[in-house]
Amino acid sequence: MYRARSLINPLMSWRTASSRSRLLATQVKMHSMPPRHQPSRTWLKTGLFLTGGLTFLAIQSNQQVHAEGPVYPGAVEDPSSHLLFPVYLDTNKDWKRLIGLGVRQVSFLHINVYVLGLYMRSEDIGELQSDPKWKDFDKAKFLENEELALSLLHQPIDISIRVVPVRNTNAQHLRDGFTKALIQRMRSQKLSEAEEQKIQQAIKDFNTKFMSAKIKKDTELVFTKTRKNELKMEYQGEDMGTVADPWVAVNFIMTYLSPDAPASEDALQDIATGFDNLMHPKSTA
Repeated sequence: MYRARSLINPLMSWRTASSRSRLLATQVKMHSMPPRHQPSRTWLKTGLFLTGGLTFLAIQSNQQVHAEGPVYPGAVEDPSSHLLFPVYLDTNKDWKRLIGLGVRQVSFLHINVYVLGLYMRSEDIGELQSDPKWKDFDKAKFLENEELALSLLHQPIDISIRVVPVRNTNAQHLRDGFTKALIQRMRSQKLSEAEEQKIQQAIKDFNTKFMSAKIKKDTELVFTKTRKNELKMEYQGEDMGTVADPWVAVNFIMTYLSPDAPASEDALQDIATGFDNLMHPKSTA
């Protein structure tokens, strides 16, 4: 469970039991959506919310979640990197809700590389709750094989992965990591020679369209598997391009949802917990 990180100090108004009671009454409902206009740069309300496997606090403050790029109200903290992630993500005026997040590490050095979060539209979450394969969601099965995740990604819905580097890096380093993961998934599948050639061409298109520049820490890249099964790429709200290939779109997301070799075990576990809470919401007293 992720703990909330306060953006102002001290929290004088939270020291009474009555205040805590009022906060517990302000949970976000399953189908609630954020305002349709651009969020304010200040935090307008104080409240306790529950989303997926994450508990977070929205505190009144004049500080921004990020120094550069898009700014969102409401955030959760990744405990390993202490990066703040927005609860709702605005992708071209299409709001998505955070399901889970976690840190990607260099395995042999245990150095944090970036934090990622998975986001879905609340409408699509509602559809998922009535899906025969998902309404009886089993977290253990989700973490055992790819069947549930693939059934989700093959539906005509948008799913976004938000990536935020924890240190200054360059685009080539990140691109090579993404490409390596895609190639590993391609090699693990039983594909014909023609299918492999088509995928390799799509991966080349991915590399060509990926930005070539230095990337500052705490800036965001967003990768969206669209309803058309394309992979849309953005950096700091600017369009990098779209890879019009279903295999790349699905398998890019699967590099984070595959239980066999996830890019981030922390993220996979938290995303699974997030789906579990969304499919089986727990009532509060």
